[in-house]
Amino acid sequence: MKRRHLKYCLIIASFFISLTVLQAQKIAVPINTYGIWDRGGAIDDYSDPKADFVLGIEVSARWADVQPKGPEKFDFSVFQETLNKAAKYHKIVKMSINVGGDAPLWLYNNGVPLVIVKSNKPKNDKYANSNPYYLSQAYKNYYFELIKQFSLFLRNQPQNKFDCIAFVQVKTGSTGDEEDYKGDPIDKSYIIPNESWEAFRLESFAQFKKYFNDVSDRKIVLTFNNVDPVKQPEANNWVMTQIDPKIGFGIKGGAYNRGHHLTGEQSFKEQWTPYLINPKGLKLFSASEMDESWHKPIFNINTELGFYWAALGAINTGLSSTNMNKGSTKYALEHQEIIDIFKMYNRYAQQVYPATATVAVSVFHEGLNAADIVKFPETEYGKANRGNMDRYLKICKAYENRGAQIDDIKALSEGQVAQRESQIGYNDVGWDIAEGNFERFLTQIKPDETSTGLFRVRGTIDKNSSKYDRFARSFDKETGKNTMYFKFDDAMFANSKPQSLKFTIIWLDKNAGSTWALQYKNSKGLKNALEIKGKGDNQWKSVTVNVADMVLNQSGKFESDFMLVNSDNFDDIFNGIEVDITRK
Repeated sequence: MKRRHLKYCLIIASFFISLTVLQAQKIAVPINTYGIWDRGGAIDDYSDPKADFVLGIEVSARWADVQPKGPEKFDFSVFQETLNKAAKYHKIVKMSINVGGDAPLWLYNNGVPLVIVKSNKPKNDKYANSNPYYLSQAYKNYYFELIKQFSLFLRNQPQNKFDCIAFVQVKTGSTGDEEDYKGDPIDKSYIIPNESWEAFRLESFAQFKKYFNDVSDRKIVLTFNNVDPVKQPEANNWVMTQIDPKIGFGIKGGAYNRGHHLTGEQSFKEQWTPYLINPKGLKLFSASEMDESWHKPIFNINTELGFYWAALGAINTGLSSTNMNKGSTKYALEHQEIIDIFKMYNRYAQQVYPATATVAVSVFHEGLNAADIVKFPETEYGKANRGNMDRYLKICKAYENRGAQIDDIKALSEGQVAQRESQIGYNDVGWDIAEGNFERFLTQIKPDETSTGLFRVRGTIDKNSSKYDRFARSFDKETGKNTMYFKFDDAMFANSKPQSLKFTIIWLDKNAGSTWALQYKNSKGLKNALEIKGKGDNQWKSVTVNVADMVLNQSGKFESDFMLVNSDNFDDIFNGIEVDITRK
């Protein structure tokens, strides 16, 4: 009963957050800018056709670089240069200033207590151990003046440049993570209790609101992190009740664009996607960055595979924009296969409403979510709690014949921040990880009952693996799983029939002579759109077919629109299906 009540509270809280965002975000971030943004100034010339995958710009600066010499002068030149460039190339910009541990060192000679921490920052970072004591009045005075001056700088821009401002991210702590310290204070007297930290955040929120929202004209939309209705109820209540609905606000869209299973993804998806994808009158915009995670060991087992599943993870959680850091953007410019992945993400991210969608997709994936007590009963797998290692191991053991493994047992019970930072290998089981396929307006019906989820499809994942090798689904003739069923979103063709549908299917040609078909219903009955015979070279292949006569009324078995059908004794393997839609 408590769990049901909590879920209800989350829905109500999400409703109010979405309501406040509705009006402002339609203007601040148009849907045609959903996709990849350049975070860090990797591109000099946005008119370069090679850079056409970049749809927006993010710029951030350290407070230490904004006020390097003392409290009297402010240097916002990095923001000015970005706005100049944005106006020239007709882009929109997200802006923020990193405070906290990125504060200027002169603060500590001007009344702000210096907090030394055991830091996880690089040792060559001169700010690695230096943190301000946030609760000191001297710190608040300097910080709140920074907020004021930043707002004045932006609000006094020429109109053509002011129009390029999408939103400003509120940052109260270390980077955008909204933590007080990146490490533990050596002097324990500087530890900030959670209630005191939240009170400081709300005091800071009020300053941002005062200077960016509570002005007579040129109001600027703010976006907030860590305003979860359960974890940060006071912050959530503040943004819901204090921000004017006519202005609105945004939220940070989670960290689930990192290319591997992270704790909390499934809950995040269930809570927020109803307001991000096909919202029923309420609309929320979400943005998240790609940081140095792409340089971590797990991502670089296979970089292309990492970017591919990172993009799909973003689609899975409804992320509106992924802001790529300078290094990852430059890497993409040198690797066409990464540009292709980014363009794929742009296309999928802009499919917000099914009635106008131009593409639908279902990419196959099964995540072994140890928090799921229905799929993995406690009587069989052990008590469902995040620290129960034995439960993870039992679940993985049950799926090892499908390729499931645990490469980093230590990471299993950690939070997503630690997993992003230090996980060294793939885990196919985890806590509250994404469970099913990564889909947008195309649903596989009863996927686990009609197909078999596979992991590490062609063995160990290394630099030579295909991006498709990580996850797949197959037929299983032995258990009668010979047909996979699919349907389009109910609203996709409710108003008009499409002119044509272009199906692209990625499959593994594993067995010589194997046969399968794409089957659908037209006015005369069942019809094969594709009949494929394998060569057996164990290579991933793409097949495409156009269909113009499909009956789209979900009249097939399980209310399906079309099927993949096994027509022999081999268990064919698939990565997924993409359907391009040509509307009349």
